[in-house]
Amino acid sequence: MPREKSSPAPVTAPAGIGFEPLMHADLGEQTYAAIRMRILRRELETGQQIPIDLVAAELGVSRTPVLDAMKRLAAEGLVEIRARRGCYVRALTTDDVREIFEVREAIELHGIRMAIREGRNVALAKSLEEACEAMEAATAGDVYVDYDRFTEWDRAFHGAIVTSGGNHRLQELYGNLHVHLHIMRVHYFRELEAAIRIKADHRAILDAIRHGDLAAAEAAMSAHIFITRDRITANLAGDGGRM
Repeated sequence: MPREKSSPAPVTAPAGIGFEPLMHADLGEQTYAAIRMRILRRELETGQQIPIDLVAAELGVSRTPVLDAMKRLAAEGLVEIRARRGCYVRALTTDDVREIFEVREAIELHGIRMAIREGRNVALAKSLEEACEAMEAATAGDVYVDYDRFTEWDRAFHGAIVTSGGNHRLQELYGNLHVHLHIMRVHYFRELEAAIRIKADHRAILDAIRHGDLAAAEAAMSAHIFITRDRITANLAGDGGRM
């Protein structure tokens, strides 16, 4: 009797990682935004490989927009492209955190100096006052009543200071830093940010800027930035030095 041919083993599709197909015309921008959002939400974990073909299949695009997105994300410091090995979600080390906060300090101090030296500090103080009031309304004592609203106005507070420097390149650099600051906030925010301290810090910065006291404004800003930096680096040390 002729031997029966064995049926080929069924092919098992690789497990998905949760991307939804894209439906609109600007696929390159949407691909970038979709991957970036997953990283910022920590839905793609530090050190995790991002499989190009699988992401392309789930988004319903070719490999090209995914590869282009990887290059943009690598330039932002969110992705590490390893030759012949693939693309990975980049980890933040203790040294990364220190450097990020040092650059942040330099940019924000520049904004304060320019505003005070050029006589724009009173106008800046009005914007900062609005942000402070909104942040205070989003808290009750040391409790965050609306944490998303608080962080939105916290970004507005610091963004106004950066913008007051009048340097577009520094503003762009600060925008890239804010991606990493967001990741740190997602990772550690409940442990790091005592609402009463943050509000007091902001008020000290605001008052010094309003009165044109450059030395006091610089000191208040540096203290505000580096308290958070030191807490993050301490937590990172306890977690093996990587986020």
